[in-house]
This record gives sequence, C-alpha cells and structure tokens, in this order.
Amino acid sequence: MKLHHTTSAIALLAGMAIALPAMAAGPDSLLEELVVTAQKREENVQTTPLSITAVTGATLAKDRVLSLEDLAHNQTGISFTSNSPQSNEINIRGVVNTRLSSPTADQSVSTFVDDVYVSRAGNMNSAFYDVARVEVVRGPQGVLLGKNVAGGAVNIISNAPSFDRSGKFTLSLGNYDLRQTQGFLTGALTDDLAARVSFQTIYHSGYARDILHNVDIENLESVQGRVQLAYAPKESDLRANLVVDYAKDSNDGVNRVGLKSTTLPTSFTPWSSTRDMIRAIRGSLSVRESLPIWPLFKGDAAPTPQEARHETYNIIAKVEKDVTPNIRFSSITGYRNNRSFTLYDQTGLGPANGYNVAGPLLFAEPVNFIENVEQFSEEVRLTSTDTDSRLDWIVGAYYQKSRVHQFNRFWGESTVLPTLSGESHWDDKGHNEDMAVFAQIGYDITDTLKAEIGARYTKDKKGGHQTGMIIATGDRLHPLDTAPLTPLTVNFSTPYSADWSKLTPQATLRWTPNDTTMVYGTVSVGFKGGGFQNNASNGFAAAQPYNPETVTNYEAGYKTELFDRTVRWNSAVFYMEYKDLQVQQTLASCLCNVISNAPGATIKGFESDLQYAPTTWFRGWASGSYVHGRYDEFVFAGINNSGNKMQRTPEWQGSIGAEVTTSVGSWEDALSARLSYKWQGKMPWAPENTTWEKAYGTLDGRVTLTSPDKNWSVSVYGKNITDELYRTNIIAFFQEEMSSFGAPRTFGMELSAAF
Repeated sequence: MKLHHTTSAIALLAGMAIALPAMAAGPDSLLEELVVTAQKREENVQTTPLSITAVTGATLAKDRVLSLEDLAHNQTGISFTSNSPQSNEINIRGVVNTRLSSPTADQSVSTFVDDVYVSRAGNMNSAFYDVARVEVVRGPQGVLLGKNVAGGAVNIISNAPSFDRSGKFTLSLGNYDLRQTQGFLTGALTDDLAARVSFQTIYHSGYARDILHNVDIENLESVQGRVQLAYAPKESDLRANLVVDYAKDSNDGVNRVGLKSTTLPTSFTPWSSTRDMIRAIRGSLSVRESLPIWPLFKGDAAPTPQEARHETYNIIAKVEKDVTPNIRFSSITGYRNNRSFTLYDQTGLGPANGYNVAGPLLFAEPVNFIENVEQFSEEVRLTSTDTDSRLDWIVGAYYQKSRVHQFNRFWGESTVLPTLSGESHWDDKGHNEDMAVFAQIGYDITDTLKAEIGARYTKDKKGGHQTGMIIATGDRLHPLDTAPLTPLTVNFSTPYSADWSKLTPQATLRWTPNDTTMVYGTVSVGFKGGGFQNNASNGFAAAQPYNPETVTNYEAGYKTELFDRTVRWNSAVFYMEYKDLQVQQTLASCLCNVISNAPGATIKGFESDLQYAPTTWFRGWASGSYVHGRYDEFVFAGINNSGNKMQRTPEWQGSIGAEVTTSVGSWEDALSARLSYKWQGKMPWAPENTTWEKAYGTLDGRVTLTSPDKNWSVSVYGKNITDELYRTNIIAFFQEEMSSFGAPRTFGMELSAAF
C-alpha cells in the first residue's frame, strides 16, 4: 500500500507537469530568483529536488520575522512551541523534539547558522538580523545535512561582506515601549579583503505582568553584534571567510496560567480555582497576569526572581579552494559557546500568593536551569565542479564534539502533598561526539533525467555523569515532611554512556522536461541520536538510555512556472514511516517527566506553495499544508495512544498574502502595502489527545514609503493585528492546562536610512 501510494503520487505529479503549459522563460519575470545551498551547492530553488522554502532577508524584514517562532507563524508546514526559554521546539511534518533538554538530547528538526549545526535548542533564542535568507527544508536529509535532520532543517544565512561600500541603519519604535536598532556597514579594507559589521539591539516591556511582585514578565532586552571578514585574492580561486558574533539577552520570566480543561477527565483544579478566588478579590485577573513564586533556595538570604538570560559567542571559519580544475575543497569550522540561566514557576501561582487563598492541592514548583555549552564542529568536502560532465559528486567527513554542563534546581511548596515540597538539585555533565562520512553521486541519464544516490554513516557517542541531591525536605507549611521533592526519590551519583551508529541512504530521480518545470521523487532516511534522562528520579533511571529515532521518507514533488513566469507553483506529497519516536511526557502519578520511545508512527500529507506576480505593482502568494500523523502503536504508563494523532501537529495550515506598490506624485513605486494571514488548524498537545489547541489565525500588515533615491524609508506595521489569543505551550496537571501564550498585538513604525 505504501509503495502503491507513493508511485501513484509520482505518476500523478509527472502527469500534471506534462499537462501544464510550458511557457518560455520571460526575460522580465517579476518572480524572485532564489539561490539556496541546502545540498552543499549553489542551486536555484526551482531546480532543487526537495521540499524547500527560501525567504529572503528583505521579506523577513517586511514581515518582522525576528525569530524561529516568528518564522513558524509566517510559514506553512512548520509550527513552533516552547516549554521554556531553553526549549524551543520546531515541528516540521509532525516531527518535533518535545521538551527534551538533557545534556545528551538532540533535536528532531535541526537549526544551522551559516551552515554550522546548532546543537542546543536554547542557543537559538537570539533574534535574526542582517540575514541574507532563511532556508526551511522539509523532510529528512540524512546524507548531506546529517544526523538530527529527521523532520527537516532551518538554515539561517547571514549577509556576506561586499567589496562595494554600503550601509544601513534602522530605528523601530512601537507599543510595549519597543526600541529597536539594527544596521550594518560593509566595504573593502584592501583589494583582497572585505569586512562587514552588523548589530542589533531590542528592548520592549512585558507582554504580561507578575502582579505578585509588581514586575513585567515576557519582556526583552538584547544586544547582538557580528563581524565578518572575506578574503578573495584576485589572482587566486581561494576564498576564505571568518565570522565572529556575540549575543546577550535577558527577560524577567515567563507567564504561566492554569486554565480549567474542558477535555481532561474531571479532577482537581488547584490553580484555576485559586485564580477565581483572587479574581473575585481583585475584581479582575486576565490571562496576561500571573503570580509566579520566587523560590528561597537553601542557604540564600533572599528569594531568586524569575529570569532568563543567555550569552553566546560563535566563531565560524570557511575556506574554499580548487585543488584541481574540476574539484573544489571546502572546510567549515565552527565553535559555539553558550551560557544560560533560566528560572520560572511552572504553575504561575502557589500557596504564597499574597491573597491568603488556595484551592485544593495547590502547589508551586519553580525550576532553575543553569547551562554551559561548548561545541566544536568541522566539516570537509570535495565537490566536483565540471558543469559539462554528466557526472557530479560530493564526498566529505564531519566531526562534532560538545560538552554540556547542566545544574538544575527544583523547589516546591505544597498545601497537601509531601513529594511536592522541599528542594532537589541535579548536576549533570554530558559529553557528545559525532563522526560521519558521506558521499553523493549524480548522473544525467538523459538531458532531462537525472539520478542521485548517496549515503552517510554516522557514529554517535554519548556519556557523562549525573548526580541527584536531596537538599531539603518539607516547607514552611509542612516543615516535618521527609519525602524528597519529585521527581528525585533518593540521592545518587551515576555515570552513563552509550553509542549508536546508523547508515542513512537517499536516492532521488529528477526530471526536467523544460526550462520551467521540474518533477522529482526521492526516498530518504533520517536519524536522530539517542540520549539519557536528565533530572532523573534515581541512579538507575539516569543510566538508562532512550533509543535513537529513525524516519524513512517517500516523497514526490513538482516545481513549475507558468504564464510567462508570472505564476510559480511548487508542491510535494510525502509518506513517512517513523520508528522509535522519542517522547517526553508528564506522569500524573509522580508529576515527573519521563522519556520513552513510541514504537512507530505513520505520517503522510502534502504541501503546496503558489506565487503570482503579473505586474510590478502587485504580488500575491498562498500556501497550504496537510499532515496526517498517527501513532501506529504506543502504550505508555497504561494509556493506549495507538491510533491517536501525533502531538503538537496541526493537520491543516494555510497562509495567504499580497503586496501592492504604487507611485506617489513624481515618486515612482514609492508606496507599498503588505498584508498576510496565517491560519493553523486544531492540534492535540499530547499523545493521549486529551488536551487541544483550537484553530487560530494571525494577521500582519505593513505600509512603507520609500524615497525616490531609495536612501530612506518610513514604515508602519502591525503584528497579530486582531490580537488573537493562542498558546505556545501547555502542560496538563490534574484537570488543568498550565498555559503559555503567544505575543499579543504589536504595532509601531520604522525609520531606515541607507548609504
């Protein structure tokens, strides 16, 4: 049945490509030509045989896409959730890394910055700036992109230095006291050396309020800077680039609100009932207001406030040189260093709430994660460059080593349950090492038909040492309780280690019947490494690995341009077999997180993207995706999730937008207006399918006036114009959904000057 569906899809798409009118490429096409490097070569996105969306830096700026979260709210086929500032979760085609944050945890959808893999999800909190483009690749890419691209990848490409001198400065002001600056300066230092300096600062006040301590939360203060050097001697084909960047950001914590669930089984509602009491006393209490507890850790003189802060610096060195007339050597060396501190109250409310009220079983459990990460990676490649040959190839090797030190502190205060009071610590030092070799060969069978096959062999080694420490038992309400704070049950100190290996092949057939149409079919395998549980309950649990997960993807697609290249229509269908999914869930019996492997899941669906640019004054676009993901067999803690929808995966997504440009008096094409809408269907939050996020959509808009010489512009913008209330994460406790919310309506103006 699987092969039948896939073959039928390929045949259908091929037939559609033949039936579509193959127009000659118009020299004045208004559709944007995009070059991508997802396959380690520069290729036009229209001839790349995979499902990929490339968004230029200019488009990102127009839509104020400043983060991975913004990107997910702007594109279809990708969604975003966030358990904490250290756990950003990107979902592509139902493949998502849910709350896996241990020192040995890997991502299911990988992020790359300037072609260097970012191993820790918390490292990607920094905002985008001075970006050339962002490439979103859907589906596993186990040969050229490697391990941990089970669902897909996001590659963020910075603008490169130029030998032509130029610069730009932008000031943005908006509601929530937004003050944002960004800019760059680039040019030649010598005949062979160019430089680029970029920066960004962002400040805004809180989207929510901590009314217990009278401070803003979900605010932001960040500083970022990047220096690049490009060496290109005129008498040589040597090309070398050095990138050094730094980022620092902080906020005063997250907003967590307990909402009574309408779908969970009837049970206690400690937080929503307590919020109801406080609302009655105050007269009002919105979902943008919470009362997070600041823990008083043992030995401290004062409570520790909610806070999240990150400091990161990165160094990337790239070298390219032709070693023979038809073979190019490439080297990419990356070093990343990240330090982060995150403290937040998981429930946003506790017994010490200042109003002397408490619902049954009310408790608070603030958690503190302190993480230091060092990562080194090296990739070397040899690539054929003979464009006249029917044969092309890439061979390479990859090495990555990272050290992750987590020191985590849990603190609890409970009105009733002894295991929810006290203080527990975990000191977890993990080290990860990956080695891989890969090769891909392409051959032009005919002038229109090309076959590509490749494979990658990966060796994955992980180990470390975890210590669990009972620091205190009991609390001010029950000082004589002796049970340790969950999930810790006993002091322990345990080493752990394991290694895995995997061969991930890929085969692709590409047919290009004319200059404007390409049809492809591909079979690929993705692999995500195993790991170990952090914040383990005991030494045995700390030493037990969870298994790697693998996915086999069968995909067919077409890319075409029609009607003198005024229309671009790209689509893909896919069928994915997912094995040993890594799933972290919260057990109600111990209110602790446990990682397990779901035996399997089947994911199938389609993606389609349409662009229309008939004139210089109008451009429209629409896209949509459908993902049918189901667990084949998954029984966890006595609950049978087999046949359920995959967690955090909306079946339907769609977006539509348009941009119009007109002249203002003698100012030609000076005024532009842009409007876009993204809709996401209903989705389950967990494998049990007992908690759901309703369908919602967000509307964004922008109007820009540009001077005739293009040296300055002024814009007004709005994000989430209708002020849609939606959630970015929930955790179920009893009959409650501990909820985090997306950003409210924001608006402002931007002033830009270029030179």
